Amino acid sequence: MSLLNDKMMMKSILFYPVKRRLRTIEPQIYEEGDQIYDPIYLIPVFYHSLGPECVVKCQQFVEKHCLAYCLMALSSRCGLLRAVVYNCLARFEQHLISQRFYCKEQILTMLTLLKQSIKKPNLKLAPIVGLFLSKLVDLFTHPESKMYRTITRFLLKQPYIDLVHVPLFSDLFHSSTIEYKYERGWILNLLKHGIKDSIDYTLCTKAYVFKTLMTFYDCSLCDDSTKLEILNVFYSTSKLQDVLMSLLFDYGFLLWLQISVKNCECLMILSLIIQNIGLRLVSIDNQVQLLEFDCLLMLFIRRLKTETTIASSIADNVISTLIKHQERLKSSKSSLDTKQIKHIVDCSTIMKNTSLLSCFC
Repeated sequence: MSLLNDKMMMKSILFYPVKRRLRTIEPQIYEEGDQIYDPIYLIPVFYHSLGPECVVKCQQFVEKHCLAYCLMALSSRCGLLRAVVYNCLARFEQHLISQRFYCKEQILTMLTLLKQSIKKPNLKLAPIVGLFLSKLVDLFTHPESKMYRTITRFLLKQPYIDLVHVPLFSDLFHSSTIEYKYERGWILNLLKHGIKDSIDYTLCTKAYVFKTLMTFYDCSLCDDSTKLEILNVFYSTSKLQDVLMSLLFDYGFLLWLQISVKNCECLMILSLIIQNIGLRLVSIDNQVQLLEFDCLLMLFIRRLKTETTIASSIADNVISTLIKHQERLKSSKSSLDTKQIKHIVDCSTIMKNTSLLSCFC
């Protein structure tokens, strides 16, 4: 356990590959972060290291984020991998009972609540719930954290953990405590890294997450840092084809972006969202969405023309989106006339000599 890198473990939890299967010979190519541990290697190592004949230092297992990684692995789509993880948790609990260290009782309480919440064998958790449980373990090791009291009250509130809703979303996002900004940022960070599957989208829909974020974005109480975090959530969501299509057709996402782009200061992340939408709209045949996306592109280019500096990589990304969109318009026989299409392409050449203020993280 001492050989594990703490930063790599944290990164491996945030970018956990839920599609990875235990029995596979195919190499995995990770899009998000190349320095992460492979669950095919790590989970079997944990299983054998937690055997009843082994001497396990539970405190080290927790502080090295191994327990948090196991909890995140419960969201894996591979049933065999989840079965191994459940056995790892059972073995760890047996070792934990006979040991003493500073956050033992909190971890035992969480594991007990988790067992009481599981209604069927080998249950698959939503990735956002798995990440939430992983973050709880990390908070147990940092009692000085601003979130410590909040999550302690959450665990003592009821004799189970609600696995079919986004945990603490309403409480943290609409917090009225003195640490409201920190708590809101914490739950937005959870959404940013936790939405990995369509089941996460279902949970977010139940909690009115996207409606809340889209409404709050235009509110005067929403500062620039919160707007950036909200856009980061939508950027993560836009990578999922089914989820993005639902946002476009059910939430009027393109119309919302058209309104937001006029006053948006986070143009880098907005350009990435537009790029993701453009790449995925190529696979559908809906004239309304294509026309709305066309309006969004023109508004975005007009916004770029008013700025002073731009990174060449951002310009290239948006230009490539414009080219693909132009090809899609031609192939779909869009109702746009040739002058409008030509205007879009001509604007893309202007971007090469236009720059954009850098106001991002």
